[in-house]
Amino acid sequence: MIRIGILGTDNSHSIAYSRFFNVKGEKEHVPGCKVVALYGLEKKRNLEVAEKGQVRRIVKRPKDMIGMVDAAIVDLRHGSRHWKYAKPLIEAGIPTFVDKPLAASVRDAEKIVALAKRKRVPIATFSTLRFGAGVEEFKKAVKKIGRVRAAIMAGPGSAHVQYDGIFFYAVHQVELMLEVFGDKIQSVRGVDHDGMLAATVVYKNGMVVTMHEIDCGYPDFRATAFGRNGEEARYDYAKCKDQSFIGTKVIAKMFGTGKMPYPYEDLATSTRVLAAIDRSMKAGGKEVAFG
Repeated sequence: MIRIGILGTDNSHSIAYSRFFNVKGEKEHVPGCKVVALYGLEKKRNLEVAEKGQVRRIVKRPKDMIGMVDAAIVDLRHGSRHWKYAKPLIEAGIPTFVDKPLAASVRDAEKIVALAKRKRVPIATFSTLRFGAGVEEFKKAVKKIGRVRAAIMAGPGSAHVQYDGIFFYAVHQVELMLEVFGDKIQSVRGVDHDGMLAATVVYKNGMVVTMHEIDCGYPDFRATAFGRNGEEARYDYAKCKDQSFIGTKVIAKMFGTGKMPYPYEDLATSTRVLAAIDRSMKAGGKEVAFG
């Protein structure tokens, strides 16, 4: 049994991960792992997560988990806090999953990756939008429409959210974009329309991806790609309802085998894209070179 510690209980994912691993009676259960300890910044929330996720122990300090767990999930809403809490675990040789976003700055993201690589510790970070039947169907459909000239993505979020702005939720669209279209990016632009981010990502092959972060209601994530001859490929979020469960199984597989789902070199890419968009947005939509 792989013993897991979760650092950060403010995120709703802390309950989801705990239940996937700990509640055997549920339909979506990941065997072979168990969340044995929690650390969070708010006592009331810690108790709630412990109860709903059936976690027996709440530690007072993150380093208290060292020697107690075999793997860790760093899961705070603020990506800007992830380096602080991931560092002691990685230094101790503990395989770690850092929930999205990896960080809220390129510097922190690169420090996390560099430390893990130097210590030869398996780590991972991703949005679960990378997984699910809908994503696989979208990728296959994109290949059938020839050279993609443009793509439009939309989803919930706000450029003004207190959890590091666009880093908190625009990461989902960026991760989906990287999964489907790769990382050969030339430049980006970002414009803040009173909280609604509109970003343009230009690829080196001339493809343009436009992303919209919508701060009204809670719209599903959507994406449409347009081929050279006008054909369309559509991303159906409704077919990806199993994405969180699949993502959790990917995490468990890394913890069990030590094999990372994505190489070290790819892990900071989404943070680099978000940081470039953020710089452009704060500069009034100025084009920012990527690379």
